[in-house]
Amino acid sequence: MRSIALLALLGVHALAGCSSGDTGAPGPDSADQELAPPSPGTGVQYRMASTVAPGQEIERCMLVVAPPEGLYVRADEVRFSPGSHHVVLYKTDYPEIPTETSEGIPVDATEIHDCNNGATAAWDITGVVAGSQSYEGDSFLGELPDGVALRVEPGAVLVMNTHYLNTTPDPLETDARVNLYTIPPEQVEQEAGMLFHYNPFIRVPANGAASARMRCRVDEDVSLVRVQSHMHRRGVGFAAHRVREDGAMEEIYANEAWEQVPAKVFASPLEVKAGEALDFRCDYVNPESREVAQGLTTRDEMCMLIGPYFPRRPGLDNCNGEGSVPAETWIGTGAATCAETLACVSAAESDADVFGCVVDSCAGAAEEVSGFLRCQMTGGHGACDEACAEGGDGCAACMAEACGEEVAACEAARCE
Repeated sequence: MRSIALLALLGVHALAGCSSGDTGAPGPDSADQELAPPSPGTGVQYRMASTVAPGQEIERCMLVVAPPEGLYVRADEVRFSPGSHHVVLYKTDYPEIPTETSEGIPVDATEIHDCNNGATAAWDITGVVAGSQSYEGDSFLGELPDGVALRVEPGAVLVMNTHYLNTTPDPLETDARVNLYTIPPEQVEQEAGMLFHYNPFIRVPANGAASARMRCRVDEDVSLVRVQSHMHRRGVGFAAHRVREDGAMEEIYANEAWEQVPAKVFASPLEVKAGEALDFRCDYVNPESREVAQGLTTRDEMCMLIGPYFPRRPGLDNCNGEGSVPAETWIGTGAATCAETLACVSAAESDADVFGCVVDSCAGAAEEVSGFLRCQMTGGHGACDEACAEGGDGCAACMAEACGEEVAACEAARCE
């Protein structure tokens, strides 16, 4: 049986509602205006400026250290040069700035450096602080309600990441700035979290259409402040729903844009109760003569739900369960049974093949398909980490035993 534990690195598995009063955060400037840093004592600015060669697509990173007193962030503001797909400020658990990447490459990470496999491949990312995929100012965090703030730990190591594509015949001078506006600790009543839900199971046939859908159960009451989508250029539709305990679905956000993406700001924070879920779907049309699958570049596709909420539930940020294991339910849009999906995964020769197996599975067997996938992605819930460290028959045998219960449930599942 093919083990797909490496799928864990494909997203963040490793891995912004307005205040009722004036918080003092500047309003959006036009895209070509310089973003000034926050005034002293009200926040910090992080900035990256670099040159992108003609025809070049590149991701770049820079690591910075948060102030020794930490930050309680009540709002963000992001500006960047046109040509960027996104600017993101990530959290890590590093005690100090490393001298080599997660891929073992020596680097002075305090300087701007290439991270073209993505920030989540180069560095051990644990969450998101701020960011934007719109140079006109619609950011991830936005402005939080009074008394709510996203916490950045004292001295935390942060990763600033830009993704640029220069389609011109001339060098592109880029400038990206992230402002974090803060409040004193004594004003914080509730800590905010950031949804960064990522569906890795995407495959769109050449000259065809497909969809990718994922659901995340909410185990404790939370309130959403704002949400937005993230797709690449084949994305033609996105819808997010709140799923009630009885299965009723209520649309909370819809969007057809893959760039200059609008955020939905809730007039009052949207309550999601324990036992309910967040469900999102991306629809794609691929005009190219090649298949397109999930991946990190603009040649690939993505499907994400992003937005701040409170109070923070650490597992909800990335839709993880206990021990930071995946807790997602992936819902196919095809007709294949779980048993047929299992056989498809076992015969797959590439990650893209696996993605297609999941997309082609039936919605009625989503729980069983997802149970099997979660077992595979976690090395048999950790039981096969040692056996699979070097691969081979020992890994396959261990996985077959460790995931036996999930396989049995899958083989018995029906699509009705």
